[in-house]
Order: sequence, then structure tokens, then C-alpha cells
Amino acid sequence: MYPLANPKVIQRARQVLAYNPIFLDTETTGFSPQDVIIEVGVVDLSGNTLYETLVKPPIPIPAESIAVHGIRDAMVANAPSWLEAWEGLQQVLAGRFIGTYNADFDLRMLKQTHARYWQHWPLDDQLFFCVMKLYSAFYGQVTPHGNSYRFHKLEAAGADSGIPLPNSHRAVDDAKITAALFNHIANYTS
Repeated sequence: MYPLANPKVIQRARQVLAYNPIFLDTETTGFSPQDVIIEVGVVDLSGNTLYETLVKPPIPIPAESIAVHGIRDAMVANAPSWLEAWEGLQQVLAGRFIGTYNADFDLRMLKQTHARYWQHWPLDDQLFFCVMKLYSAFYGQVTPHGNSYRFHKLEAAGADSGIPLPNSHRAVDDAKITAALFNHIANYTS
């Protein structure tokens, strides 16, 4: 049972639901300012795949990243470059509300990868929303310092919400869990 199931968060999720949001996840070469996206996946509210591709990075994929998502250099050797992938991805994202689990990270990586190719960022950052922060406030567990809500890993949030999807650390699978988690919040009744 949730400590809070914050009704204001449920109301906010229902407001966003009215805009038919989509959900995005990325896999990357790492977390540093030099790292880039190597996989991106987008699903709709029902978890249907709208866009999915591996992306050939301009740098090797480090072993510690491979250990997380399992994507190896050989798997992306014939994948499209970011600029090639972006053509289709932008068409899916343009003008839509986009939910991600840790929007700060995914948005930073999208912009960072885009900048690596000297491209202007064309999307409105305000259309991105963070399902991790939404779930954190929905769950309502206060941090030890008492100044914010505790974040939950995607896998734990899905399990706590009874979502039977695997957390494979692959873009489409994680986007599906994010969409299911958002639906769980928006449709929650006590």
C-alpha cells in the first residue's frame, strides 16, 4: 500500500493524460558530458511502439555500460547515425507531451547527443515531463532530510504498482514500463 497516493498528483496525471502523451527512453554510452545515445524507444499510452532504433555512436561503448544494457559495439555497427535516426524520431516527438523516467537525464542526453552533431535543439523542453518525479510524489515517501520525496528505481516502481513488465534496460521495454506506471497513477483509485 502506498504511504500517500497523493490526490494532487493523480489529478495532475489525469490532466496530462488528456493530451495523449507518449513515452520515451534512451540507452547511452554512459553518463558523462561526452557520452551519447545508442538506443531510443518511444511508445504510446498503451505501450505500442511508435519508434525504436539503435544508434551508431561516434565513440566505443564502455564495458560498464554494456553490463547495464547489453548493447555492444557490434550491435550498433550498422545502425543509423544520430542524424539519420533523428529524422524519424523528431517526427514522432514534435508537438507531443513526452514522459520519461528521469526526464532530466533523458532530455540532457538528447540535447547532448544533438549538440555533438552541431544541431540546433528544435523541441520545446516544457513538453517533457518526469514520470519518476510524478511517481515519487504519488508514492509520498519523504527523504530522511524531509525536504523532498524519495525517488524509486523504475523496476521497483513498476513492481510496487503491480506492473508485470520486465526491466531489461532496453529503451522500448523501459518506455513501456514508464507508460504503464503513468497509466497506473492517472487511473489510480483507492
